Amino acid sequence: MDTPRPFPVSPPDSAWLRMENPSNPMTITGVVGFGSALSLNALRRFVGERLVRFDRFRMRIEGVGTSRPRWIPDDRFDLDHHVYEVDLPAPGGKVGLEALVSDLMSTPLSFAHSPWTFHLVHDVDHGDGTSGSAIVVRVHHVIGDGIALMHVLIHAVDEYFDAERLDGKSEADAAPSDSPLAKAPRPSKSLLRRAGGGVASLGHLLTMRADSQTVFRQGASPQKQAAWTDPISLETVRQVGVAMGGKINDVLMSSAAGAIRRYLIDQGEPVDGVTVRMATPFNVRPLERAHELGNSFGLVFVALPVGEATAEDRLRVTKERMDAVKQTEEPAVVYAILQTIGRTPMWAHRFVVNLFEKKASGVLTNVPGPRELLHIEGAPITTLMFWVPQAGEIGLGISILSQNGSIRVGIAADVTLVKDPAVLARAFEAEFSALAAAFAPEAA
Repeated sequence: MDTPRPFPVSPPDSAWLRMENPSNPMTITGVVGFGSALSLNALRRFVGERLVRFDRFRMRIEGVGTSRPRWIPDDRFDLDHHVYEVDLPAPGGKVGLEALVSDLMSTPLSFAHSPWTFHLVHDVDHGDGTSGSAIVVRVHHVIGDGIALMHVLIHAVDEYFDAERLDGKSEADAAPSDSPLAKAPRPSKSLLRRAGGGVASLGHLLTMRADSQTVFRQGASPQKQAAWTDPISLETVRQVGVAMGGKINDVLMSSAAGAIRRYLIDQGEPVDGVTVRMATPFNVRPLERAHELGNSFGLVFVALPVGEATAEDRLRVTKERMDAVKQTEEPAVVYAILQTIGRTPMWAHRFVVNLFEKKASGVLTNVPGPRELLHIEGAPITTLMFWVPQAGEIGLGISILSQNGSIRVGIAADVTLVKDPAVLARAFEAEFSALAAAFAPEAA
């Protein structure tokens, strides 16, 4: 592998880099679970021979905190800075894994090297009839968004790894550091046209009222906790969607609405007339750029129908709201804003982040994963989960990932807001079970 050439951090990537704060590290945390043992040597071989062919995984950022950060080769790159083998905290099993994930999620990554780490653990019961090793993955958002990182995983596994294919042009070749494009990156013309036509969407975003002051709007803290659901059948989700004339994402969003409604009621909080929005990523990456790392998404702010009394009504209203937001230019407008604030003075960046954080109680993201069983160094990947970071003072994240016919939902929450996020995970399962019983009884 050739030494990668320096290149500037793009404006959208810089925007997410600058959102890093002690209460909300911009770290995507994930778990890759295996149905057998994976040795430390095998993991190091996987990383050293496959993962680091993606340049950013052996580069560091120079100028963090400035208006012109750039990626440069890490002259002291060493797998010992990134790959660790650790013991599960007592009592082990899923409880121990939850504790480890929560601890690592609460710990900011270092920018002395490329901002990512792998922590390997063993003898993990995955709760789905499989057990084996697991990797707790942490990757800073500046490296890439969920879709980009899924691309990395797919092209590094045994089934699809192709060294010659990955040893093509580096990212620096696409935008040389001495080119005008590198100094002033621009979105595509089509994106500019969409954003330019989004005056109404921009006005809507700016005039949108703040979310209701619920338990989820009490401010962020550095201490995070993680939980996740048991596997949910993707086919059952699809059947519920078909029965209601909706899509898989509509069903999952409405299940999240029901889970939050249940939690608010359990906490003695009102739900009627309450606004609980989720900032939801919306991909704007063109198909021809699907292979690129970095962040190419806007956001839509979706009000979850927590005031609707029945699961059926919550699904109906969720579908209506998702259909409506798809007709707007909100994602392109927000992406254009990210393009802008990635190069503005920090005070302007903070102003925009503070403005938008008031309009959401959490972040909800849905990333499609592999449709088949994949392997790393011969070990079958039986579990994939991740937890999305939150920006500003937002303290709740809901992450949905599909894999090989199943869906898992990860919950990340500040301990000051949700003492036990497993309660929300169980509420999500209960809400979906109610939908399945009503609309897909044979599958349920």
